[in-house]
Amino acid sequence: MFSIKKVISTAVILAFAVGLTTVPGAEAGGRIPSTVANFGLYLQESFDLNLEPDNFYANPDSGDSNKILRCEGADDPICTAATSVMIIHNLPVCSVDASFDCIKAVWAVDPNGKKIEGTYLNAIPAASKSDHEAIPSMKLSAARGFGGLWQIPGVLNSGGEDKYFVSVRNDFWSYKNSGTLLSTKPLESGKYLTGIVPVKAVPGNYKPMASRPTWGRLGATEDSGPKYSPDGQRCTVVDTGFCELPQEFPDGYRFGMSVQLTQRMNGWFHGRIALPAISINPTANGQLVAIEAEPVKISTLDFTIPTAQVPESVKKVIFSDVDWGIMGDLKQSAQTMLNGLDNPQTMEIMNAMLPTIGDKATKTSQYWSYRTLTGWNNPEVTKCSGNSTQVGGVVTTNALTYSSGPPTFNRETGALEYKVASPHFEAGGKVALGSYDLAVKSDVARCIYGFSSAPISATISIIGESGEQKVATTIVNERNGWLYLSAKGFTFSSPTIKVKLTQEPVAAAVAAATPAPTTAPTAKSSTITCIKGKTTKKVTAINPKCPSGYKRK
Repeated sequence: MFSIKKVISTAVILAFAVGLTTVPGAEAGGRIPSTVANFGLYLQESFDLNLEPDNFYANPDSGDSNKILRCEGADDPICTAATSVMIIHNLPVCSVDASFDCIKAVWAVDPNGKKIEGTYLNAIPAASKSDHEAIPSMKLSAARGFGGLWQIPGVLNSGGEDKYFVSVRNDFWSYKNSGTLLSTKPLESGKYLTGIVPVKAVPGNYKPMASRPTWGRLGATEDSGPKYSPDGQRCTVVDTGFCELPQEFPDGYRFGMSVQLTQRMNGWFHGRIALPAISINPTANGQLVAIEAEPVKISTLDFTIPTAQVPESVKKVIFSDVDWGIMGDLKQSAQTMLNGLDNPQTMEIMNAMLPTIGDKATKTSQYWSYRTLTGWNNPEVTKCSGNSTQVGGVVTTNALTYSSGPPTFNRETGALEYKVASPHFEAGGKVALGSYDLAVKSDVARCIYGFSSAPISATISIIGESGEQKVATTIVNERNGWLYLSAKGFTFSSPTIKVKLTQEPVAAAVAAATPAPTTAPTAKSSTITCIKGKTTKKVTAINPKCPSGYKRK
């Protein structure tokens, strides 16, 4: 058999096989022969915040990751000669450096609604070779480790600690002429990844993660990858002499963070949170983005079975005549093929494999994170959320696999559709209950549907694979310029979530809101006879009266 824990990267699907045909290089392409004895699957939600120290990588468009070289600093000759550079930046806390992007605050809200502010303790690692001061010409804030350790007093995680590791990573791209110093060009908007993780420190022979000399694995040392505890648990982050192991969140609490940004967040975001409340306010130098939400429980799959037990539908995919992305030590018999959790093929393979393993998770863990969505094609949603100065929406779910991008607008049904899939049972045997939240800017929602500013109504449907309606608790409300829609308590394995917005036609809405004018009944006239001595007069009027000196006959 083989070890998998040492070669995995999170946020991807990894299929393992014994006896793969190897190819040169540490990260390359390879075909999986149908003669392998065993096949395995490892799917785990990402926490990539501890995978890359602050670094500058030259020529990220190279087809060979081992030719993507790390620069010692922004003005390293390697980066100066390059025409494209990738910058990985882990944001500091604003109390350390508030010149540009930074983490402003972290907090929890208890079950009674009381907000408990967190206190920043220190960066982890406390000192790193990748740390640097702010670079004003690039609008790049200082770098201090992977993120910070915060204390939220009295909010105890499952390890009995009130400590939480909090991090925001931003990946930038810079395109320039060869020979131009990287530090002379301000950075453009990047890709964000954030997270809050309950942690507990355990001592051991640990030391901070080292930077790789290339984006690939060429020349990498043992310290350039994730660290693990002796029993195989992956550390959230490490420093000299200790590992911060992830714990479970306390029940009933919401958690939040605010981030100060020089460049405005825009586009769509995907989250591993539930019932989010979003606040985005302008500041003198950019904006302050605050998100508060509940953590969610997500399944992990980790199993190996004989190839003979692999369903035929999966064999047609994995043993096809194509090259898969390969990572790991190619000298070993264990290798990995990579796909994202939002890749349709990932969902296809997982759904086909689930009956073989009892449709049950290997592990169920909690997460609180959100990240930028990239690389999706959704014309109506793209058109209406293309404003580069605002966030269009946030879609969140606790399903292990999910659609890429924001919900797709189905013009025929008039619904925003989103596909999810996950094991039916948690690791402990309980039925896994799904959650889905869609927070969309009100003006974006109205643009997609061509609605006016009048109130919007919405319905949420959870449709199973066989077309049956799954039971869920749904919430719909609109506040502070955001439309919030939520569905909770539905079951897996692979439902489609449909959100349909409706609005009465403007004319009908105005007619319903405006009371019809009332018409007074038409009064009828009458005639009376008036006399004065021998003189007689007839008076006709609505309310006839006799003239002065006359009396009614």
